[in-house]
Amino acid sequence: MKKRYIKIVSLVLGLAASMVTGCSVKSSENVVTTAAPTTAEAETSASAESGDSAVEQKKMVFWDKSEYVEGYNTMMKAKVDEFASGNHVDVDYVVIPAADMKQKLMAAIEAGNAPDLIVGDDTLVGQFVSMQQIAECSDIFEAVDFTENSKILGTFNGKPYLVPLAFTAPGMYLRMDQWEKTGMDIPTTWEELKEGAKLMNDPANGFYGLGFAMGASGGGDAEGFCRTIILDWGGIPVDENGKVTVNSPETLEALKFIASLYEEGLIPPDAITGDDSWNNNAYLAGTVGVITNSGSVVSSMKEEKPELLANTQIIAYPAGPAGEAFTLGGANVFGIFETGKNTDVAKDFVKYYFEDLDNYNAMIEAMGAMWQPVVNGVDDTDFWKDPVNAGWLANSKNTYKTYYPAPSDERATVSFTNQLCVKAVQEIVVNRADPQEALDHLEAEFNKIYN
Repeated sequence: MKKRYIKIVSLVLGLAASMVTGCSVKSSENVVTTAAPTTAEAETSASAESGDSAVEQKKMVFWDKSEYVEGYNTMMKAKVDEFASGNHVDVDYVVIPAADMKQKLMAAIEAGNAPDLIVGDDTLVGQFVSMQQIAECSDIFEAVDFTENSKILGTFNGKPYLVPLAFTAPGMYLRMDQWEKTGMDIPTTWEELKEGAKLMNDPANGFYGLGFAMGASGGGDAEGFCRTIILDWGGIPVDENGKVTVNSPETLEALKFIASLYEEGLIPPDAITGDDSWNNNAYLAGTVGVITNSGSVVSSMKEEKPELLANTQIIAYPAGPAGEAFTLGGANVFGIFETGKNTDVAKDFVKYYFEDLDNYNAMIEAMGAMWQPVVNGVDDTDFWKDPVNAGWLANSKNTYKTYYPAPSDERATVSFTNQLCVKAVQEIVVNRADPQEALDHLEAEFNKIYN
């Protein structure tokens, strides 16, 4: 298997100096109205071109989420301006902190005043598909050459609802100053990673080889980790037809492998109750050698731990026994509200946005590899060939929904958020349950939801 890794110290240098990093830094929404030509101007222009016919005035309300790199919102605003000017559309472009988006959307829907278009993560927008708020977008999927795995991510209940904007693939963070002491090459399989973790492990001095949380805290990190291992071992919790298939020899071996990491002391004991911030904090504190996380940890290291950043590499996710290397992650997507007042205009904008792939690529690259492209043919550039960025791109090419390959529906999201696989591992590690008994119980829990 080809070894793929990057030194992420250069990642920060790759960001434009004028861009400010930080997690959802805007404290309140920023409303920018882009006006189309006035009626008089439109009529004058139309008369000059085609007699006395007036140009129809259109509107669109677009709620976008604030990003780590503020330059993203500036670039999206410029594209909105361009669309508004060329298509006689009045646009309200509103930037909203991601943490506030759901609450504001719920209030707007209740008031009968939903926006026409939003950008959010696929989990958020998927919830509104379940509420029958989001328009089906087959026409956009036909017009844009999306990658196959982004099409899968955008499909809900068998139809394309979520229009992919960018993958937000996680990366595997590796403490190179500790790993180099093992004398091993960069790991390409989970077994190699475990072997290296044993050599790095030094609990007597407060350092553990691995930093994978396993708390049933309601977050997604631990469940995503468990399902990644299950898929890499050839197990399938729920198949593409919605049939529960979790109880298999492959899943059993995967659960045994996960449990062994905790039972053999390669992970701090408090990981078994850790939430989604546990691994961030453990890595920043310098107490673990490996975590999986998004690019936000890069921003934290830049501000708080530059020396740690200098000793960190992002590597591609390792493979399981069969050579499979799944990455369970997400994406930012466009959601077009069927209940909005200007659904057709919103669809027109999204198609217009993807017509200019040079602009799309510039926007993706402005995010400094924290975003990865969802369109074919735009990753063969110097930016993505640079080893600094290649690891993120490699992970994005194997990124699938957290409940893959199950159908995208309410059952899938409930089974994931209930952290069924995490609880099975806890049964083995904490309660000393027989692995097969834990798997039998896991199957029963899946069946409660699916059957």
